[in-house]
Amino acid sequence: MMDALMTKEDTLIRLMTEHQADVWRYLRFLGAEPATADDLVQEAFIELYRNPIEEISRNHTAAWLRTVARNTFLNRRRRERREVSVELLDQAEAIWLRLTPTENSDDRLEALERCLGKLSERARRAVELRYEQAMKEAEVGEALETSAEAAKALLKRTRNQLRECIEGQVSQ
Repeated sequence: MMDALMTKEDTLIRLMTEHQADVWRYLRFLGAEPATADDLVQEAFIELYRNPIEEISRNHTAAWLRTVARNTFLNRRRRERREVSVELLDQAEAIWLRLTPTENSDDRLEALERCLGKLSERARRAVELRYEQAMKEAEVGEALETSAEAAKALLKRTRNQLRECIEGQVSQ
């Protein structure tokens, strides 16, 4: 039992050494003050300790930690009753990923192309309207003859589907 606990702690220490600075920079990039970023990084690693993840790759672990840090940042902002724009945070995440080279970015792009081909025609059209034509969700809804809320939900489901598909293909 003690060996398993030590292994968990050793793993946490290793992951903190590998990812702590990047998570902190990411939170600062999102707009967190330095002291707040310090606190949120700690919370992200506490979550990792409580709920260990399967280490598929360094990029997968980094993405998981960014997601936890981002959600913690959003929750803190909401508790402080400060305005939060999830759309701006999504855009910040996209910019962060473009600015941060990954060890297998070519593989991920190829996987994205394959995964886009697996989407339904409606989901593929929504992605094209939102990301290639830079339409707002309300405009996507209008183009698809549905509500803005339905378009938002479709895009969210589609992004999750694409993320899972890409991660599944890249980790193989």
